[in-house]
Amino acid sequence: MYSRLHILLFLLYLKNAALDVFHETTAFPGCCYEKEVGTERYVLVSEEDTTTAHNDCDSNCVYEKKTAPLSRYCFKAGNDPFHCRAEQEPIRSILPIIEGNESFVQEIIFQKETGVLVLKVPPHKDYTESVYVFEEKSGTSLVKTGDVCQLADLPTHFNVSASAERFESQATMNQGNNESEKVTSFVLKTRDSRLGSRRRAELVADVQDLCNNVPLVKTKDLLVNETEFEKFKKGEVIFVERKSSRRCLMHKSCSTWGPAACGYGWDNPAGGGLSFHEVSAGSICVTCNMNFTAGPLNQGCNRTLCNCTEITDKNSLVDCSIKSQVNSTIEIERWNDTTTRQQQQQEPILITQSMVYNRNYERRSITISSPAHKDIGALDVVMHAHKDGWWHNGIYGDGLENNQMMKLGNTCFISTLNANVFPVDIAIGIQEIKKGNDVTTAHDEVDTHAILRDLGPLTAAEETGLHEDIILRDLGPLTAAEETGLHEDIKSRCLDSNFKRNVETPITKIQSDDLKNGKIIFMDSVP
Repeated sequence: MYSRLHILLFLLYLKNAALDVFHETTAFPGCCYEKEVGTERYVLVSEEDTTTAHNDCDSNCVYEKKTAPLSRYCFKAGNDPFHCRAEQEPIRSILPIIEGNESFVQEIIFQKETGVLVLKVPPHKDYTESVYVFEEKSGTSLVKTGDVCQLADLPTHFNVSASAERFESQATMNQGNNESEKVTSFVLKTRDSRLGSRRRAELVADVQDLCNNVPLVKTKDLLVNETEFEKFKKGEVIFVERKSSRRCLMHKSCSTWGPAACGYGWDNPAGGGLSFHEVSAGSICVTCNMNFTAGPLNQGCNRTLCNCTEITDKNSLVDCSIKSQVNSTIEIERWNDTTTRQQQQQEPILITQSMVYNRNYERRSITISSPAHKDIGALDVVMHAHKDGWWHNGIYGDGLENNQMMKLGNTCFISTLNANVFPVDIAIGIQEIKKGNDVTTAHDEVDTHAILRDLGPLTAAEETGLHEDIILRDLGPLTAAEETGLHEDIKSRCLDSNFKRNVETPITKIQSDDLKNGKIIFMDSVP
């Protein structure tokens, strides 16, 4: 039986060729610096003789696809729609920076015709390379660092064109950053949602190109003071944004979750030009009830929120941040390479995949359930933690084993969670994806293929040690209170099922297709 889970990822497909010829609707006179052909964007890299290229191009303008570094393209008249996004090359300048005992140069690129300002900050201190993109018309503010794009609303005080002009003026006068005049702002980029392909297509083209192969997370910027930020960097939980709602006192608590970045050149909100220095860090935040009691002062409190007193460290904050259940809608195409045009025109199939986070036991668990669709069977996956909160074997003296279950048909396959699988990251990612997208599609996924190798039945001791979410049989009757406290999907999972120990072994798509077609596959020796 074949089953699958749908996990949102973004891949980069690169086509490297000496020179590829594409067809436009109309030949553009001269060399446009940046053009869009179909859904792809290209930037001018050189002018050279293209008559030797296959099919002969209409000009000697040679381009690089923005999502395919080192690729080379020329164009001729054809059927693809195109337009010139920018006739001229952008204005480039640099800003020398001295930060403590370290110096570096920040690159500034401003394209007047599109109104897009890009800042490139090299690695320094504990920060990796960062790229910032600002566009005033759409209110775009984005930073890419640590292979994650974080998208936020442009601050109201930030004027993109005016900032670009001041950068150019400083470059002309060879003025760098004066550290003594620096004003530093500390920003928490609190994760809100994650955007799929359809939502990405609505964003500024420069953001699409920059982030096409990495996760794109929508964030909300939260200003904190330096003391709070230093505690935050050390991994402590900080409480910010105290507010009240209908006689209920609430706080927002935050801890580190994601990459950090550092850049110069923002307009200082208090005035003073470009001396403003921003330090930002990815974070995860939850709203909690302050000193919640059942008294009249807290009648309006949201009882589904954690009490702030329960949030004592990063683990407890993350525990509060994960919703008990999230249902995601996924679009499945009806057609494949062999279907007819009439079949291809049918509406796609929509399925609902669920994720349940269970706090009813000391050993927290995450269950992901995908229904049967097309020729794929239903699949349930359960992963659970140790009672002390860790998810993988070997952290402490007593081992953590048999903490993953995959149910296919009437068989529950039991294994130990792989060390490179992080269930909490998966759970947070699923709820971010749900918040950012009504529907996800095949463009938001990556296919992996594996077989489950049977290691034989479980021993009686192994079955006894399984997590409550995995096995609910032969453990004696449940009390009425216990039955009431269980999720319905937990009650029925693995009842009257066969248990087998297994190990997951990766295979190729070709091997997977051969197995589906009843063929035998040969593999390298496996342990």
